[in-house]
Amino acid sequence: MSEMNGKSLPPGKLREALAAVMDGRLNPGVPVTCPVCGEPGLHVDDRSARPHAEWYALSCTSCGLDDTIHIPMGSRPGSFS
Repeated sequence: MSEMNGKSLPPGKLREALAAVMDGRLNPGVPVTCPVCGEPGLHVDDRSARPHAEWYALSCTSCGLDDTIHIPMGSRPGSFS
């Protein structure tokens, strides 16, 4: 995770942030609750480079959250990257 221009995701909120990302993927069109302030309206931008990594930009206008989550994924057999 890295701070962008706003508030960073607190380390203890990573699990909640990943659950919010999943909620948004499973229920598109339904407002996602911010893992930091609990308000609806978390914006999740999927910037993943699959199959190499999952990468999500999270932002919340209510509390100022502006951070990213990067999850490296395993390489395939025979892959040199």
